[in-house]
Amino acid sequence: MRQGFERFLWSSRLSVMIGVFACVLAAFVVFIMGVKDVVHMVALLWDYVLTGSYEVRNDLVMVVVEILDTFLLGSVLLIFAFGLYELFISNLQAAEDSVAGGKILVISSIDSLKSKLGKVILMMLIIKVFSYFTEMKPSSMLELLYMGIIVVLIALALMLSKDKK
Repeated sequence: MRQGFERFLWSSRLSVMIGVFACVLAAFVVFIMGVKDVVHMVALLWDYVLTGSYEVRNDLVMVVVEILDTFLLGSVLLIFAFGLYELFISNLQAAEDSVAGGKILVISSIDSLKSKLGKVILMMLIIKVFSYFTEMKPSSMLELLYMGIIVVLIALALMLSKDKK
């Protein structure tokens, strides 16, 4: 009975495949959204070339920031799917053999997965903060000081997230 239960317990790890497939599907959906945003960006670029409008330029900058954010989100979903698969099912032999990929997507532990996801999520947050900066018009020196403090904190977060070799 114990062996049967342990076999069942070990086989239950295959339920993780539901999450892997869902994350890969969600990543494709997000990438399609990003491509749609790129088409929108081209239309805005054409409007900007024709009109030179400052409002269209601001919209163009915001769309570019949204595109970066969208593709980073798709990357997070893929990294998470790869990580789940490698941790619970099997190593991705294609990733290990790949010359281009190197060790980027090889995930050996939960900490490794958290580290990779954390870095990408940090980049998404940085992009979001700077998109807010493009919309803000500081009306006092205190607000400008707060913006400067935020930039310093972001630089510190990037420094602390750097791999130690």
